[in-house]
Amino acid sequence: MDGKLQWANLKNFPWLIFFTAIVIWVAMAGANFYYQNHGGYTGTGILFPISVIYPNAFLWSGFVFAFLFVSTGILAFRYSEKLNVYLLLPVVIILVVLGNLSQGNFDIAFLEPFYLKGRQYYSDALNITDGQMWLRDFSKNLESFQMHTRTHPPFITLLHFWILKITNIETLAIVFFAIGCLSFPLFYQILKYLGFEETRRKWMLLLLAVIPSINIYLLVSIDALVLTATLIFLSGFARIFHYHKIDSVSFLLISGGLIFTNLLTFSGLFLFAFLGMISLYFLVRGQWNFVWLSLMSTVISVLFFLLICGTTGYNQMETFLLASHSENPDGFRLLHQPFVYLMTRLEDIGEIFLFLSFGFLAVFFSKKPGTDVFGNTKLNILFFSAIAAISAMLITGAYGTGETARACLFLVPYFLILLKDIGPEQFRIMFYLCLLQTFGMQMIGNFYW
Repeated sequence: MDGKLQWANLKNFPWLIFFTAIVIWVAMAGANFYYQNHGGYTGTGILFPISVIYPNAFLWSGFVFAFLFVSTGILAFRYSEKLNVYLLLPVVIILVVLGNLSQGNFDIAFLEPFYLKGRQYYSDALNITDGQMWLRDFSKNLESFQMHTRTHPPFITLLHFWILKITNIETLAIVFFAIGCLSFPLFYQILKYLGFEETRRKWMLLLLAVIPSINIYLLVSIDALVLTATLIFLSGFARIFHYHKIDSVSFLLISGGLIFTNLLTFSGLFLFAFLGMISLYFLVRGQWNFVWLSLMSTVISVLFFLLICGTTGYNQMETFLLASHSENPDGFRLLHQPFVYLMTRLEDIGEIFLFLSFGFLAVFFSKKPGTDVFGNTKLNILFFSAIAAISAMLITGAYGTGETARACLFLVPYFLILLKDIGPEQFRIMFYLCLLQTFGMQMIGNFYW
């Protein structure tokens, strides 16, 4: 009887969408490769929509870690109801570590993302002698820095410098990973605020740990720090929806997340756009509370960066404009390279979807019973505000170099919260498909940022 029930559950999963998504990916990647191989230029990588990947040398140690990753994921999900959250949090961290150790060893997983290719913030941090002077002259010397340094605020490179000044690269990697791992308890609290029942919260934590984008990029990536900062921001809104009021704690969480994110990345503009979109939604409904909240949070952030400018000489707005010009020196790409503009937009969207996993996409686009992801008004407000904000950024030409699976890591929670009410069997199948896809991706290549 149990076997028949399991077979029925497997049959009810939206396999058609799952395989259709794979076929579309292969077709687009093949067409892109063929076009570029015959002299065409699309502005994308040859493994469309993956923008950055390096072949992974097969190491037996990596295979063992990958096997442990899959085994741990299966066992953790199977026995998650018996684990309290304090035991589950170490498990999800172990899943991220094992997934990345599938590359082979500690050096490849933890250290090479800092120093390999010599194009990272680490390389510029090693050349800093006086942090205060370096920050003051950052805009003036922008073009002399590595690509990542000159397209981000200087504080992330300074963070490298400050840590390396008192310790070594190994500690730097562990500190970054530890900050990124704060995203797990933050996400759990957000789920609690949004009304997820306990078992589903545990499942969601495990899914967050094994979803390709998080599992691959949470380790020693500045975007893991950005994820933590944006989850602080999101927890403020989740708290408002839970208590049905805007209190001082919610305001501090939103303002703090806004400032912290914009210290790390110019993608922090997403949060300003999000504030605009959610304010517009409530304004149309005749509610001004969120408008005032957004305005006050924005004012606090602007005053904070004006204070930095006044005390250090560093100008955030000036640096943002210079960084934008550095990434798009010819201006708005739609006007001078419309085809490349279109293809890079498809690459950005495609990479976000691919790293969410085909299993997630199958549920997300399905209309089958038990797969309704848009049945909760509060979650819809958060999700569609986020989608409207990132869409506005993509339309303006943001992320011209791709890498959106990494750079838009902060989008993942907005997608995952939609899984609140999908059927447990659909969730279970989706989780295992996601786990296997991450296993395959970690084994095949290095997605260095």
